[in-house]
Amino acid sequence: MDTKRNIGLDILRVAAAMLVIICHSGFFSVGISFRFLSFGGVLAVEIFFALSGLLVGKSLIQAVVGPEPGKALKKFYVNRLLRTLPLYYIMLLVTAVVSGKGIPLSCFVFLQNFSESDLSFLPVSWSLSVEAWFYFLIPPLFWLLYRLLSGKLGEKRAVYLTIGILCAIPFTLRLCSALVLAPEWDYGIRKQIPLRLDAIMMGVFLAALKRYSGERYGRIAPKGGCLLLSAAGIGGLYLFYCAWLVKESNFDSSPFWKVAFFTLLPLFCCLLVMYMENATWNGKLRTVKAAKLICALSTLSYGVYLIQVCVFSVVSEYFVDARFVVSWLGFLASIALTVLLALAGYRLVEVPSARLRDKWLRKLDKTETVSNV
Repeated sequence: MDTKRNIGLDILRVAAAMLVIICHSGFFSVGISFRFLSFGGVLAVEIFFALSGLLVGKSLIQAVVGPEPGKALKKFYVNRLLRTLPLYYIMLLVTAVVSGKGIPLSCFVFLQNFSESDLSFLPVSWSLSVEAWFYFLIPPLFWLLYRLLSGKLGEKRAVYLTIGILCAIPFTLRLCSALVLAPEWDYGIRKQIPLRLDAIMMGVFLAALKRYSGERYGRIAPKGGCLLLSAAGIGGLYLFYCAWLVKESNFDSSPFWKVAFFTLLPLFCCLLVMYMENATWNGKLRTVKAAKLICALSTLSYGVYLIQVCVFSVVSEYFVDARFVVSWLGFLASIALTVLLALAGYRLVEVPSARLRDKWLRKLDKTETVSNV
């Protein structure tokens, strides 16, 4: 197992992928109530956002505050785009072949979130659109704000204030949109790019805490109180979610679901990420044989997330009106097929893309070395 991997974060990735799969079990008649388990899909995406913010935050902050931000940001974009784009574009082609539909042009530039019909082509891609536009928009804005603030405040305060501003802007837009435009809870708020960037920025805040307050972060993060607060918060939101469903109330009529929910849930997910990354049992768990399986499944989580809806929609057609046991067999077979295809995508697409990425990054390093001689 790769010694650089964090088993706690790997467990979170696998758990989030499982929540998404369970959420989409509605393709099969397996007796799982989609209404009450749909919260799992919502939670999974917020966990992925928090993880992304934490993992890219370190390189983003280092790039912005470093002596040569232009070159550092170039490496940042090479790293992130070659990690994200190849498998995504292949899935667009596969979906087009399977569905017999043309690929909406908006999908190529991650603008499908602004059209419900375009988004229906590959529904799970909405979260990728949020992440992609985070990569496009946030680094230059981060650099600009930091340069404006660092002269008077110094590096640490300027970074924290910049993160605060970049969290406040999407929150303010979400609040104004909810109060003025009365959009739908799911499509109109949850999946709109400008309104959700703060969910990833909260993860970047964790990266800043690790960089500038590492000792304090190391004391707080592994504490049980951090886990309990996260569990209580997520559990409370879930109970509220279920109570709202029981009353058959409309989420679209509630300002809470449109504004506060998408502030509180990412916050509690960040607390969960803090604990899982720094839990004292991480070191012990690495020696357990099951840790290798968790690590392997974690590396496939991106592929599983992209592929599973396509697999479920195709396979479920052969189990329409099937008996309960048969539907379960189809559901389990779909999960197995999803994992196998994700493994193929990892070996044939993600690994070669990573090698190409590393090659380009080495070239950039050599270019920098030559230019500095």
